[in-house]
Amino acid sequence: MGLGNVNIRLENGALGRVALTDDGVAGLILTGKAVPDKLELNRVYLFNSTRDLTTYGITEAENPLLYKEVTAFYEETGDGAELYVLVVSEATTLTQICGVEDGRPLKKLIDYAAGRIRLVGVNKLPPAEYEADLAQGIDGDVVTAVAASQKVAADYQAKINPFRLLLPALLWNGSTENLFKPREGSYNRVGLVLAADKIIGETASPAVARVLGRAAKIAVNYSIARVKDGAIAATGFLADGKTPKEDAGMLDALHDAGYILYRTFVGKNGYYLNDDCMAAPLTDDYSSLNLGRVIDKAIVIAYGAYVDELQDSIEVDDNGQLPQHLCSYFEGNMENAVAASMKDEISSFDCFIDPKQNLLSTGVLNVSCKIVPRGILKEINVTLGFDNPALKA
Repeated sequence: MGLGNVNIRLENGALGRVALTDDGVAGLILTGKAVPDKLELNRVYLFNSTRDLTTYGITEAENPLLYKEVTAFYEETGDGAELYVLVVSEATTLTQICGVEDGRPLKKLIDYAAGRIRLVGVNKLPPAEYEADLAQGIDGDVVTAVAASQKVAADYQAKINPFRLLLPALLWNGSTENLFKPREGSYNRVGLVLAADKIIGETASPAVARVLGRAAKIAVNYSIARVKDGAIAATGFLADGKTPKEDAGMLDALHDAGYILYRTFVGKNGYYLNDDCMAAPLTDDYSSLNLGRVIDKAIVIAYGAYVDELQDSIEVDDNGQLPQHLCSYFEGNMENAVAASMKDEISSFDCFIDPKQNLLSTGVLNVSCKIVPRGILKEINVTLGFDNPALKA
């Protein structure tokens, strides 16, 4: 038997879905260039505002992706938001960044922040000599990076260090034929951003940090596509370099495929996001970023509620089971913690401990927690017509 700990096992499939806190602390991994005496590659830096661009000698001319992404993040969050930044060489692939091996950039970023990061954005600017594999409509490096980053995120969730990632749908060829469909994957901790906020050279650079900033500034239960939060950009593109209007005929297909992209609303200026979809089917309870963030927060709360109880000596009744008053005590620990931290982010919460557990033999206490999340209004149907009262006389 291994070291005692509080282990959190997630249930899935229970929703019956069909086809100032630390919640918004973010990390960003980007390709770029070192700045002599100011910015080193493969080193994590903590940013708090766009002023740090000057501090570390980051210019648009020398580091266009880094400059664009940090600026976009703080345009969404405002100055003061905590952002951990790691820059890697321009030749580094997304799959290498998100690799499962020790020392890879994603692991390095998460380890450095010591459990604070809940959201991660990864983006790259392909070098001029880069040859992309577009057999699945987007760079094949993205597809392999999705699987790698999901594995890393799942491993850290097991360590009570959960986070969600946003990756770029790089170099989309402008077609939906043979396109990689995130909704057909099983990667509910990863989302793919097809929205682009700037064309750098010949690359329409996905708006990863802009979307990351939107997520970082809102409550965990809110969708990044919430219209009340306003337009996310005044102008923009999709990852093929065309505007959403130019690609209007494909927006429904791209949405159904599971990409995060720009859209418009009649009578409203600017671009909004279509959804907060992750690379998983709608039947997955955590296929939306907001639901994933809610459960991640609950994971951390559950750990905090029970970790101090480990290895404690507790009484048992004549049957070797947990007395009811202790069941109520442990249930109350969790319920009070959730009520204090998630009152406005969930609909309801229930914690139950079955007293019929053989603690003397196992030393294991099983706790069942159920969250009723808040719903998201993804579509509103209005029936509208005329009425003639005279006909009712």
